[in-house]
Amino acid sequence: MAKQKNRYKELELKLTAALIAEAVVFIIYLIAAGTGTVWLKVITAIVAILGCGACLALLYLAGEILRSRSLWMTCGFAAIILCLVFSLILNYPSPNQLKKNQNYTPVGAVTIQLD
Repeated sequence: MAKQKNRYKELELKLTAALIAEAVVFIIYLIAAGTGTVWLKVITAIVAILGCGACLALLYLAGEILRSRSLWMTCGFAAIILCLVFSLILNYPSPNQLKKNQNYTPVGAVTIQLD
């Protein structure tokens, strides 16, 4: 029993570090998507999806994916994948293409013409 408990603690420790690393990769993805750095956005999206998918597969193979003690890890990895997929589908955040246009006026801005 004690050996099994230590094995779970080791799994939990490694997957906690992986979850933190995936969260950092997701934050880098959001920054890259917001600034318009397409190559970094693509790389971080691929790394995040593959990393979270691998961690979920590991939890499934260990038989811990739906156990109450490991549910927080499962939800964390699944949430990162869902947020990333929806962000890719909706293309959000993305740089505002209208700001490059000279005739762009922000909503609520007042323009004054002097004749």
